[in-house]
Amino acid sequence: MKSAKLCKYILYFLLVVCTITAGLFFFGGKVVSETNVQVPIYTGLFLFVLVVVFGAALAVTFLAVITRLAERFRRSPKQGFRSVIGFFVLFFVMLFCWLMGSGNILPISAYSGTYNTPVWLKITDMFLYSTYVLIVAAILLIIGFYIARKIR
Repeated sequence: MKSAKLCKYILYFLLVVCTITAGLFFFGGKVVSETNVQVPIYTGLFLFVLVVVFGAALAVTFLAVITRLAERFRRSPKQGFRSVIGFFVLFFVMLFCWLMGSGNILPISAYSGTYNTPVWLKITDMFLYSTYVLIVAAILLIIGFYIARKIR
């Protein structure tokens, strides 16, 4: 079987599973929680399917990136090294944003969850700060490439 045909069948299967899960989530009924809030019955199933699909997408993407990187290193080590530089720059941006993040517990009334801990708060700050840094870097690169194109 060709890989394009296999990908098409996998896409259809994922579309059916996600549609059924979303239908159960939105139309499957609700239950009243401890805080008198109506919560869909199939919230756990919906989150599980989302996590599995997201994890599978990450795994396939990671495998494709490693395969492509190995191919680049085989063809031209210089080109392969340039690809790795971007990964390390992103790693150091994330590390810097992690170190900038605050681990102070937030005073949230009526919240007894497990995510108001220093680790989760630093992770949240890391994602927010790295998003800001990458947006600013993208804007500066767009402006810089525009200026460089006009100068040539």
